[in-house]
Amino acid sequence: MIERQPAMFSKGVARSLLLLFFLSGATSLAYQVLWVRELQLVFGTSTFAVSTVLAAFMAGLALGGFAMGRWADGFKRPLVVYGVLEIGIGLYAFAFPWLVALVTPLYLDTWRVLQPGPVLFGVMQFLLVGSALLLPTAAMGATLPLLAKFSMHQSGTVGRRIGTLYGVNTFGAVIGTWLCGFVLLPELGRSQTTLLAVCANLLLGGTALVLDRRQQPVASTPARPKSVSAQRSGLLVPIALALGLAGFSVLVYEVAWTRLLGMILGGSTYSFSLMLLVFLAGIALGGKLGGNLADLLLRRGGLVRVLWAFALVEVGIALLSYASMYLYPELPVWYVWLFDALNAAQQPKAVWWVSLGLATFIMAPPAVLMGMHFPLAVRAVVVTNDPLAARVGFLYGISTLGGVVGAFLAGFVLLPTLRIQGTVFIAALAEIVAAGLLVYWATRATRRLFPAMVLCLCALVLSLLFVAQRPPWNPLLMTAGMYHYVTNFEDHSREGILEYAVDLYDLLYYYEGLTNVVTVARNRGSEHIWLANNGKVDASTTSDMPTQVLLSALPMQFVEQPEKVLIIGLASGISAGTAALSPAVQSLEIVEIEPGMAQAATYFNDWNRQVLADPRVGIIANDARNHLLLTPEASYDIVVSEPSNPWISGVANLFTQEFLELGKSRLKPGGVWSQWIQMYGMDREDLQSLLATFASVYPHVQVYASIDYADLVVLGSTEPLNLSSTRTLSLIEGHGLTADLARVGIYSYLEVVSLLLLERPDLVAMTENAPLNTDDNMRIEYSAPLNLHRETRQENFQVLLQNAKLPTGALDGRPELWRQLAQIYQARGDLRRAREALDRARQLQD
Repeated sequence: MIERQPAMFSKGVARSLLLLFFLSGATSLAYQVLWVRELQLVFGTSTFAVSTVLAAFMAGLALGGFAMGRWADGFKRPLVVYGVLEIGIGLYAFAFPWLVALVTPLYLDTWRVLQPGPVLFGVMQFLLVGSALLLPTAAMGATLPLLAKFSMHQSGTVGRRIGTLYGVNTFGAVIGTWLCGFVLLPELGRSQTTLLAVCANLLLGGTALVLDRRQQPVASTPARPKSVSAQRSGLLVPIALALGLAGFSVLVYEVAWTRLLGMILGGSTYSFSLMLLVFLAGIALGGKLGGNLADLLLRRGGLVRVLWAFALVEVGIALLSYASMYLYPELPVWYVWLFDALNAAQQPKAVWWVSLGLATFIMAPPAVLMGMHFPLAVRAVVVTNDPLAARVGFLYGISTLGGVVGAFLAGFVLLPTLRIQGTVFIAALAEIVAAGLLVYWATRATRRLFPAMVLCLCALVLSLLFVAQRPPWNPLLMTAGMYHYVTNFEDHSREGILEYAVDLYDLLYYYEGLTNVVTVARNRGSEHIWLANNGKVDASTTSDMPTQVLLSALPMQFVEQPEKVLIIGLASGISAGTAALSPAVQSLEIVEIEPGMAQAATYFNDWNRQVLADPRVGIIANDARNHLLLTPEASYDIVVSEPSNPWISGVANLFTQEFLELGKSRLKPGGVWSQWIQMYGMDREDLQSLLATFASVYPHVQVYASIDYADLVVLGSTEPLNLSSTRTLSLIEGHGLTADLARVGIYSYLEVVSLLLLERPDLVAMTENAPLNTDDNMRIEYSAPLNLHRETRQENFQVLLQNAKLPTGALDGRPELWRQLAQIYQARGDLRRAREALDRARQLQD
């Protein structure tokens, strides 16, 4: 029997409320993206920092759910409260950059006083981030239980109404993900996107206040018979426990799948946006389906059927997730085939469809079932005249808290110890435990405990099966980086892919760390060793050697006593090894975001001179930006910045104008910043943007090419970078760099000079109209991934070569040196500068 409740609002107003909740989901997700980015610039992009920000965000949501669950049922005009909350969120978001600016000095002063270890440091970050995010996120978390107060007209539609609200809000988050990741941030940047979201919140709040004026105050409703209400209340705790385990599993799955797909799809901001989009879309669809299913089951089979459905959903998620692990090894192969089928090499944005397809295959089916959790749980514990908002708020808070625990444990405990497969298995096991709890309560009254025992037995068998024989996992294949190297080989048959990715190499080291997956391998039949992060090769003993050596050797030309040196990014340790050659170096700090990189670097001991054993060397496990922020001004004589590629999300923050300004302030007077910039997989406009950004920061700049013209080494200083054949040669020899330069094919000072392409006046002229890359516009982060598969190295080098000039003051007016330099230019194919060098020699001779 369906018992009716007095209608609270018209159908038109109900549709308006759904639209409001949809837009609220979109703006909430937009703020999450924007605020995480804003706080990363202060707290860093390490896994600990990002997880701390997200945990504080989710904790605020949970607190808002709990609080509003207690209060909402007493509000007579809930739309007014909702409108005020939305307006408050918008105003807070508008002021958020200023609040971060206020928190930053407190953060820095606290760190300098306490000098905390990693755990205390994390707690300190959490408290500071929480203070910045608590109010707006609590307001966001309060909206669901608040609207749930008047979400139904009759008892038989509780599930449908809650499922609709939950699904609509989550689908709004899907749209917010798409708009932020693919439209607003690439086109407008952070500030304008924030302003647009603020306007949306103010409009939402104002609309809610207008709608309230058309409604009568909400009247109280008669109490439900105690027997029915007591039956549901007795289920609240076990349902909450099951939902908490489900929320835990959802976030564990998300973290594990993000790590998995990061290796397959790459680490660009577009890849992560697509993963989140697919995940949220599945949950939104599941929310809607789950609400309808819950009402149908309750009507036809009573409460027991709802509990059984909840349990079966948990089992379904576990089985789907476990079974999909057997298909993980197919993902690199499928990536190549989809890439070819969509002709993504010629259509850069088609890569998005490749990523979307694979992410959907892995994440969407279980995500749909995950979306059914919440409406099934609500339907199990709510009857018409129960305090609906209280139950919804409580369950929402428990689910969110479970997610906080899941996200933390997945990132800091499960992935580093159990790897991706083990982490997925733990999430699946938690789902089985939740299902067992639900089945026990569904059959408790009839004392039929057999189904629960069967589930426990299934969990035991699943555990034994996983321990005895894990699903297949070939580290070389899974870290083959097909998202980057798919165009580097021609045979795209299964056999050809396996040969390229696996058969040619011997695996030396494989580690699934806090931030990424580190692989070290040796080419069979040779001594060539390479290191990859999430499949992207970042260091090697052959093609990367010249750049690795030059990054540290070139700035040594201009610093007589480099007592304190900072290396950003350890990788193979070769750059650090070159810097450590100088006897003048008293302290060599290496800031490295991935702790597992230290062990990986030991495989390069024959090339990095066992630099990590040097007592002057210390590794700092932190994000480079955060480390520099915490470092006093004028600390370093030389900084060597060699992060991974700027198209990678997070890494892109190390190529902005603001970061370079921060770095400049940490150099001593006369200190030199040495910056790596790629020329491959990046169009001319992006390269010019990076160079223009560097030139905007440093008044004295030199741009060098690596020997193979694949990379650039850009030097910047506040003091003139004066080249002198006698002084510079003596510095190179005095720092002990001659042997390292010789092993990369540089045997004379003139060969170093020949690599110099541009000095600042000519660089400024070449990049005159190029836009700068800033924290606000994030230009390179969104533009560079679109050119990942284009062959641009030769084109970019030719542009630089056309603008290249002869070095000023490098040869001290000695004609014989100019003639030798001309010969080197000619050997390198730089005929124009060869002729100009000969002309200079003749002028000096005359």
